[in-house]
Amino acid sequence: MIDKRDAIKSDDWIEYSNKIQRNIIRSSLYRSAECILIYSDFHGEVGTFSLIEAALLDNKKVYLPKVCENFLEARMEFYRIYSTQELIDGFMGIKEPIGSLDRVFSLDEINLKKTVVFVPGVAFSKDNYRLGYGKGYYDNYLKDKEEMLKIGLCFSMQIKDTIPNEEHDIKMNYVITEKTNVSEINKIDSLRI
Repeated sequence: MIDKRDAIKSDDWIEYSNKIQRNIIRSSLYRSAECILIYSDFHGEVGTFSLIEAALLDNKKVYLPKVCENFLEARMEFYRIYSTQELIDGFMGIKEPIGSLDRVFSLDEINLKKTVVFVPGVAFSKDNYRLGYGKGYYDNYLKDKEEMLKIGLCFSMQIKDTIPNEEHDIKMNYVITEKTNVSEINKIDSLRI
């Protein structure tokens, strides 16, 4: 699946990524969100830079992940950014926030009903399960955040009828591709609890 995703032509990657981001930005889901957790795209994942920039300009709280590794564990935390200039090359060359402790995402400081996390993946199933890269960073991070709205971002060719999943795998609430239109994204917002 990674090879297939990497085989997407550059022009198509730009077109599909822009369409996904543009439709999200035009949606009521985006407008009602106060806090956005989002990844910095890497290695053929759906592009996110325009969405990050728009959210910053719209004064939303924007958080990006940083991998924290030591001898005992490898985990991921989200840190607030105020500018994309605060991103540096981090784990595996992925752009990450500098990571000041006073900017760590905290459930105490946000309204969960106004928070959206956008999640990358290698593949997604039609019933919204996600296949990641195998390290479990997102599954571990999201395991105690059941109420948070989790949206997978991928290209339509990454959607499969089924994918392997285990008990610890976190299911997305929705998956958005370049074929998802604004009205479908608005329905996500209208169905939020």
